[in-house]
Amino acid sequence: MKKLLILPILLFSISFLHSQNYYMSNPEGYGQATTGGGSVTPVIVSNYTDLKAKIKLSTPQVILVSGIITFTDTELQISETVNNKTIIGLPGAKLINIKQTVSTSGILNLKSGSSNVIIRNLIFEGPGAYDIDGRDLLTSEGCMNLWVDHCEFQDGIDGNFDIKNTSDNVTVSWCKFTYLKPAIPGGSGGSSDHRFSNLIGSSSSDAPADGHYSVTFQNCYWGAGCKNRMPRVRNGEIHILNCYYNTVGVSSSVALGLGGGTNNTTCYVENTHFAYIGSVYQYYSTDGGTVALTFDDCINAVSNVGTVSQPTYSYSTFPASDVATAIPNTDCGAGATLQVTGSGIISSSCNTVGNTEYFSDFDLLLFPTITDQWLHIESKDDSDDIQEITIYSNFGQKIIISEYYNSSYTNLDLDISQLTDGVYFCHIKTENRNTTRKFIKKTR
Repeated sequence: MKKLLILPILLFSISFLHSQNYYMSNPEGYGQATTGGGSVTPVIVSNYTDLKAKIKLSTPQVILVSGIITFTDTELQISETVNNKTIIGLPGAKLINIKQTVSTSGILNLKSGSSNVIIRNLIFEGPGAYDIDGRDLLTSEGCMNLWVDHCEFQDGIDGNFDIKNTSDNVTVSWCKFTYLKPAIPGGSGGSSDHRFSNLIGSSSSDAPADGHYSVTFQNCYWGAGCKNRMPRVRNGEIHILNCYYNTVGVSSSVALGLGGGTNNTTCYVENTHFAYIGSVYQYYSTDGGTVALTFDDCINAVSNVGTVSQPTYSYSTFPASDVATAIPNTDCGAGATLQVTGSGIISSSCNTVGNTEYFSDFDLLLFPTITDQWLHIESKDDSDDIQEITIYSNFGQKIIISEYYNSSYTNLDLDISQLTDGVYFCHIKTENRNTTRKFIKKTR
């Protein structure tokens, strides 16, 4: 491979290890096989009736939710067997059900037999925690291959988002869980404060066909008001990655509640910041079985319990020291913060590390557009290799020239840490195309 380097020295890597992947075109983790509705033409819905009708269809669908849909007294939780669906919220989209009875609570339940579902950029709002064994805002009762990304869950009556029964192979990324309303006491379940966010496995014997719930929580945020179940797990194979815990106002909060269950539980926690939490870990001996828990480069973690191997799938990560800045960012962090057009194109106007800018005309990616060290270049066409990258100053001076002829790179991570802060232009030449895009080098 021929390389011509002009100062500063250019280093590259074929990993995402220094990217914050604010926008992901495909899921990582245990839900990585999920494709949803694929590339079918999107349809826009703006009311309960149309949303339910599209979700029920047997054909693949890409469903764009527009505006605020508030469930009326006669509009119950949408509980369906859902297959090959992508549900994406347009900016500001919200699903609200604030009814406080068992039969009328909840928003969406993916029944047993569901598979291949993507849910992105939606806000789910409930009435506040009330222990009457009500329904969760989102329940995966039995979905195989599920990706829930950039959603915000507020004030579930029972839980915010539970995974149980025959569900498996799930990735939850860039999601925010909160309780903004005070808990409602006096419920039949006996708890006066049931702000319990995420349950995985509803009993010690509840498990999918292979015996373990395989769930990845990536870049998630448990915030104000959360008291417990972040998550609570039985029979789990759990990976918690680059997550942020700041349950301000709840001094007795418990992050990880783990019980072994019939088939035992493992949990690998990586590059995660426990900023404000009452207890990082609680063991539930009543579930039986064994628990193994490993913390890897976490902030304010507790001691390991046994040993858990690092997951073997490919995934991106960033230092735990960056979590407190990146994850709770109100514009570019966890929650429904993606920009989505009426034709279903997802992009971002973020001005923080982790922003992805689409070159739809050339099918190329460059991100982040503001960075202190790494600039990622990616050709989405696996047959269109990168041949040359040139970095220009804002005054047109060539700073870096790198040639990759006779190579087979479609992904490159460029180390630009030697550049001084300022505006630069990156010219990308691939085998079939050329384009130039702007980025900003900014030292934090």
